[in-house]
Amino acid sequence: MNFSAPAGYRKVSSPYGFSMLGVEASAELERKSRAAQEIVRAHGYERIMPAMIDYPETFSENSHAEMFSVKDNSGERLAVRNDITAQVIKGYVRQLEQRKELALRKFYYAAPVYKDVRKNYPLPREIYQIGCEVIGENADRELVSLIAIARQILSEVFSLASATQVSSVELRNVFAEKLGSAYRDAESRRDAPGLAGLMQNAFSLTETDARKLAVSLFYPAKEAGMPAGLQFLPNEVRVAVEKAANETAAFVEKLRSSGIDAYWQPLSEPRSAYYTGIFFETYVPGFTEPMARGGVYNDLVRRYGQFDAGACGFALDMLKF
Repeated sequence: MNFSAPAGYRKVSSPYGFSMLGVEASAELERKSRAAQEIVRAHGYERIMPAMIDYPETFSENSHAEMFSVKDNSGERLAVRNDITAQVIKGYVRQLEQRKELALRKFYYAAPVYKDVRKNYPLPREIYQIGCEVIGENADRELVSLIAIARQILSEVFSLASATQVSSVELRNVFAEKLGSAYRDAESRRDAPGLAGLMQNAFSLTETDARKLAVSLFYPAKEAGMPAGLQFLPNEVRVAVEKAANETAAFVEKLRSSGIDAYWQPLSEPRSAYYTGIFFETYVPGFTEPMARGGVYNDLVRRYGQFDAGACGFALDMLKF
């Protein structure tokens, strides 16, 4: 049946990347969302419901190219949320005075986010998510538990096996600083030959050594230790790689001892600019994009209030299934 609109009628189709779910699809999404929420509530998380519209600066840690921006009747510029983490942090700061007795807060949300992805991407622009945020004293110690919750949702609600890659934003930032904007281009494309060329020029590596090292940094073997050719890097970069390897190795071991399939990904592109330490992405077979992603962002609270508080969390996409 042809659903194109005849002359004089309004469009039947939805805008690119947005879908109206039918009865069966709506019921399935609702069922899975409720099941996922039961899991996170059982772990002590309380639900919050952030607004769909916020200030653009709230989402400034994410790509502005993905932000839907609007103006209200007074001309004030606003934005449709493309990330919920910063909104949760803002809510925590606003209500902190009323809940001083709680050193650690655990929140969850179940809501869509909106991303203005380019139309040549086969991706939705309305993405239903469930996410968890931990904020407060020593919050980053909860990251292993958060990854375990994401794995439990994928396993029990969606019957999917998963594997989690663990990276260090500190190591990634060292390479970005030393190799400049060209590194970010290579990183976003996972372009090992491009990275090899940059290291060959900046670090005076041979072509052979640069290529081996680039492959081990972007595409490591699952049980690999230190990247091959590490000894050829400048001392400052080599020390950063070794430090990240040791820190992530201990974290990966904690995950594995909890039954989580995990591995170290030395260089990876963080999806948001607010990560301050370990960040992760969880993948399932058949999907090239991660189903869950998150990490530690201990500096984010300080951007909304004059006090220190740790934070970490994850978001899991629901509508890709």
